[in-house]
Amino acid sequence: MSRFNKSVLQDALILSLLIAAISAVFFNCCLLTVGLLLAVITRILLGKSVQTMIAALLISLLFLLRFFNFQSTFEAKTLPNNDQTTLRLRIFADDVAVDGDQLKVKAFDQQRKQKILMYATIGSETEKLFWETNQKNLSCLVNGRISKPMRPTNFQQFDVRSYYHTQSVSNQISKVRFVKISVLRPKNPYDWIVFMTHRLRKLLINQLDKLPSPLSDYAKALLIGNVDSDFYDRYPGVTNLGLIHLFSISGFQVSYFAIFLRKILRKIHLIKEHNTIVTALFLPIFFIFAGGVQSLIRPVAATELSLGASLVKARVSKELIWSGALMIGLFISPMILFNIGGQLSYLLSFALMYTYRLGTFKTSLLMSLASLPIVLAAKYSWHFLSMPANFIAIPIFGIFILPLVFLAIAVQIIFPPVLGFLNFVIQIFTESVEWIARLPGQIYFGKLADFLVIPLICLIFMLFDRKKIRQRVAAVLFTSILAVSFFVIHFPKDGELTTFDIGQGDSAFLRTPRNQQTVLMDTGGRVGLPKKPWQITKGGSNQGQSIIVNYLQSIGVGRLDYLVLSHGDMDHIGNAKDILNLMSVKHILIPAGMKQTDPFKIQLQPFIKAGTQVIEVTNSSNLPGFPFKILHPFGQGKAENEDSIALWTTLGPLRFFTAGDLPKEGENQISRRFPGLKVDLLKLGHHGSNTSSDAEVLKKWQVTYGLISAGRHNRYGHPKAEVISLMDKLHVHVFNTQTNGAIRFRYTGHKGFFETFTRDFDDTE
Repeated sequence: MSRFNKSVLQDALILSLLIAAISAVFFNCCLLTVGLLLAVITRILLGKSVQTMIAALLISLLFLLRFFNFQSTFEAKTLPNNDQTTLRLRIFADDVAVDGDQLKVKAFDQQRKQKILMYATIGSETEKLFWETNQKNLSCLVNGRISKPMRPTNFQQFDVRSYYHTQSVSNQISKVRFVKISVLRPKNPYDWIVFMTHRLRKLLINQLDKLPSPLSDYAKALLIGNVDSDFYDRYPGVTNLGLIHLFSISGFQVSYFAIFLRKILRKIHLIKEHNTIVTALFLPIFFIFAGGVQSLIRPVAATELSLGASLVKARVSKELIWSGALMIGLFISPMILFNIGGQLSYLLSFALMYTYRLGTFKTSLLMSLASLPIVLAAKYSWHFLSMPANFIAIPIFGIFILPLVFLAIAVQIIFPPVLGFLNFVIQIFTESVEWIARLPGQIYFGKLADFLVIPLICLIFMLFDRKKIRQRVAAVLFTSILAVSFFVIHFPKDGELTTFDIGQGDSAFLRTPRNQQTVLMDTGGRVGLPKKPWQITKGGSNQGQSIIVNYLQSIGVGRLDYLVLSHGDMDHIGNAKDILNLMSVKHILIPAGMKQTDPFKIQLQPFIKAGTQVIEVTNSSNLPGFPFKILHPFGQGKAENEDSIALWTTLGPLRFFTAGDLPKEGENQISRRFPGLKVDLLKLGHHGSNTSSDAEVLKKWQVTYGLISAGRHNRYGHPKAEVISLMDKLHVHVFNTQTNGAIRFRYTGHKGFFETFTRDFDDTE
């Protein structure tokens, strides 16, 4: 092939990947139109040849066809919700995760040829031991409830369904009953290789579990992509300092495996060409062995292309390798750029191609800054020390941590006493990361607008341009965009009252205009039944973090002025410990007498930080700056329903009232004590129970709007039919988290409007 043709092909690959990758973000029928537009713009800007542009468009069109084919196939395979479905699933031993009495499996539907998630409750210790120790691949006939992964129901909540879409998972089966379990037998040599790879991976997982912690956690995460459900909860500094890419997207494992294998093959005197071929053949097996995670597609594809180029003795540029790896990634997993792991993997590797002329410091600075827009759009916060932490941690990982992990596996069998020292070294590194993450410097920026991500990334690359004028222009634009975004997020002209969809619980948040006061009223929480030690889970859903803290950080709130806990029930205070752990809280308000109760001593007191003031309140309490008037309790109690804190305030044009689980008797007492009280917006007491919402009181208050916070399919039957009937009779427009998801009222001056996350949520869709 001539040099000209090689140049045309290389330029075509780069341009087509630019077209295809950016076009994919639009995710609708304008894909091809956007691709054509970008091709024309690139042609004008870069002055590429006509041949290059034609080749680029053809390659882009090929990708777009693959993308549409994936979408149509995915939708065709997606099963409708059904309470009773029987499936035959293939289960690899290493795809089984056991946490307490909960079983989670990444399975494969043998009939429809699709990935599926399986959730089951383990019935006994014997059954748990079977799933923990099983090393065989299984074929299981199961019966259960088939559904799509749950959609988000809160503003800025992580979209589980979309995430699993990027992983080609369309359905999940829960409430599983096993009808038949048998050992899976391979039908051909390919099956045998795949089955043995999964069995060996399971053996290694069991072996690594025997290592001391944190060495065990690091070994599983780095070598085989096996991250425990509570890994990032136990090591929050890894996330806060932006070191998560070292565990999930760096590709260190692939480089070390290729180098290690090639050295072994050289030791047995295998000629260079055969060495290259054998290494290339083993890389896909290593990909499966490392968990088959999407973030490894890029390093595996790039290594394969490099090996192929060396085999045919061709000089291939880094740009062509990167473009080819992206093309392979998009064809293997068309949704790879729709998750943060894929985005960071390709972006950071792209940045590395242009750091050859930069020093070590500037390289680290570019790597940290390049990921900043994506992190702010997805995680909402950034630590000032993340750049120096990455500058130090990246070489430490490559030179010390990963080799120590490999060494630990070797000495585990040969000389176990050394493990203690190796674990001590890893522990020092881990504790150092956590210590740095706890230092001041965490900025809760808020959610960066999606449309700003790509422009900011382009400006970041311009900051490292050789021409000073471009650097200056880029610096001014970059800092201006971030500064304006920060101001708009942190000092909104509107106030808001947001009622979270927290399940069968209660939690609402008030932020006054210009962010003058922030108040969280209750935290939600689960009322758990007593469990035996073997049934207790380590991980699981943390609604305090995933719903409440996640939303607060998305709007730039990193500190609460007030945390009001209406009374001591778990569905109102159960998530308080998570709020207190993850956020700074200035004041905690509780009903008078609650300090002497077990809920306070067990659920709250151990988690209250120095500097947080706990105030027991009654209706006579006067708190300067607190944006509510406290109407109840009238005296000291035991923090039970009848002792609930009742609050009243004005939100723009509406007068708002909330009172936890206060019964009708308490509502009547407040009505008599404050005869002139008017309420436009009422948070219905006790989740819409008939023990609250007295008809005469509501008439007197002249309620116009109602808010109900209750869990879907809850065992209490909330809200009660008679309460809904009463609301209809009184012409009260009711918003319900069961059907509306999160409910937000925005106001400014004498104007306001309601927003709901969904108009009419149906979890059967």
